[in-house]
Amino acid sequence: MKQIERYIFRRVLILSVGTLATTTVIALTTQVLLRVNLLSSTGQSLLTFLELAGLLVPSMMLIVMPFALMIGAAQTLSTMNTDSELAVIEASGGSRQLIARPILLIATTMSVFCLVEANLVEPWSNRQVRQLLDKASADLFSAAVQSGTFHGIDENLYVSVAEKYPGGRLGGIFLSDNRDEEIDLLYFSKYGEFAEINGQDVLIMSDGELHRKETSDGDLSIIRFATYALDLSLIGGGSGRSGGYSVKEQSTAFLLNPDPEDARYKREPQEYTMRLNKRLTEWMYPLLFGFITVYFLGRAHSHRDEQIWSVVTAAAIAFAMRGFSFYTIDKSSTSFIFGLLCYIVPIGGTIFFAILIATNWTFRVPKFLIELSDRIASGNESLLSISRHWIAELTGTGRKGAQ
Repeated sequence: MKQIERYIFRRVLILSVGTLATTTVIALTTQVLLRVNLLSSTGQSLLTFLELAGLLVPSMMLIVMPFALMIGAAQTLSTMNTDSELAVIEASGGSRQLIARPILLIATTMSVFCLVEANLVEPWSNRQVRQLLDKASADLFSAAVQSGTFHGIDENLYVSVAEKYPGGRLGGIFLSDNRDEEIDLLYFSKYGEFAEINGQDVLIMSDGELHRKETSDGDLSIIRFATYALDLSLIGGGSGRSGGYSVKEQSTAFLLNPDPEDARYKREPQEYTMRLNKRLTEWMYPLLFGFITVYFLGRAHSHRDEQIWSVVTAAAIAFAMRGFSFYTIDKSSTSFIFGLLCYIVPIGGTIFFAILIATNWTFRVPKFLIELSDRIASGNESLLSISRHWIAELTGTGRKGAQ
């Protein structure tokens, strides 16, 4: 690697990592706050909060990383253009490939990192998050031992425990589970106690009833039981009543070849398709964003407004493609065409901008945009007057009036 390439590589890497760390922390804070009520209600320690935050990092980094690279690369190239460094490189015979190589090296490294993270690290971290929240949900029963008080474990999931007897036995247990749109469940039990069966934490309820109501037709069935073992993992961490791992917790190998007898797969096969498309395409976007940034900003701009419009254009295209990718991934669960678009957008975009860079095609900002920027920056005319003049020029009314 040449000295100028090492110089660009170092600056882009430092800015990208700094941006990645900052934006990840901001995004991470919002995700932790969504779960802070459950953890604080059960009196979890600060270490548990930090553990949860660490386990959520992989999911946040997958979303943030392409934008962090674009910000770092755009800031570096814009500064080099302002300091005439890009002009000097071009005047000395340096090509755009000289500037592109260090940026694309970082982009490729980030893409490989995202590939490993999306298919190996993220599923594992999601399972760990679930186990942590399951434990917190189980602990919430202890916090719910307050007469007449209901505690929300999850959305549409509430528990109340009337009293606690010596030896850890509970009395007066009420559990309402309305998370399933088709079935409402109500558990009543005079007594209950925690136990571990085959490595699973369960609540053994005694002398109670289970009320099961079909929301579609209102049919109600009541089951009386002497003892009933409730698997606490089914009510913890928003995992639902189906048991087993949720789609985002499954390995990529399982998503490629799911068990046809899996209850969740039978109920929501489209969710497996969507999650698989997400994991197999998200890793491409750091590389795509690297090519977009190099194409629009990897050459010297003599006019300041031209540089600004290049940054705006690059950011607009990148955001539009990333936003469209979210839409295609969401729709890929029910549409084969959108499933193909999940792959066509990043692969086609990368090839397209790679060809533009290799053939040395140059992006030129339309002259009227530069003139418009100059007139706005000068402050000699009001924005309304400039807008009227610009519309007149576009429609041709201004030229007709002059004639």
